[in-house]
Amino acid sequence: MTDILLCPACPADLPAILDLNRLAFGGEAEAELVEALLADPAAAPLVNLVLFQGDILRAHVLLSRGWLDEVADGPALSWLAPLAVHPERQGRGLGQALTHAASAMAAEMGQALIFLMGHPGFYPKCGYVPAGAHGFTTPHPLPDGAQPAWMVRELQRGALSHWSGRVRASEPLERPELWGS
Repeated sequence: MTDILLCPACPADLPAILDLNRLAFGGEAEAELVEALLADPAAAPLVNLVLFQGDILRAHVLLSRGWLDEVADGPALSWLAPLAVHPERQGRGLGQALTHAASAMAAEMGQALIFLMGHPGFYPKCGYVPAGAHGFTTPHPLPDGAQPAWMVRELQRGALSHWSGRVRASEPLERPELWGS
């Protein structure tokens, strides 16, 4: 991987970020999710990173604020959604590089945990483990067979053994259609 620039997204990147999400996911849903999260003060996007190869945007990741339901003084936690890699560049390490960079930034900000719904064949390579096995539940019930996609990454040692409960997110990430409800 040569000529790579990984940096915080700027407002001028937004049209390319939205186009990338449309390409990577084959539709509008993730592009609309990015716009909604960036506009939602409750999401308080913490990490908004882009990866360029030359002058072409090849990958994007967004981490937004989350919290544990009914836990007044819970851990600082984030949601990773979405992670988009250009279809022609998938499988070449760009997603892993971006995920690790976003996790490092979140850890520096004092985040304890990052949650996501994602591909169970990809995210464990980035340090994610099944969230349900650690006592964390999703904002909405998951359809049959979807439990392996519900994952968490521990950023602060001991956070997985100290906390559990229903993980909440801002409205754009809690829309029932995102959860198969």
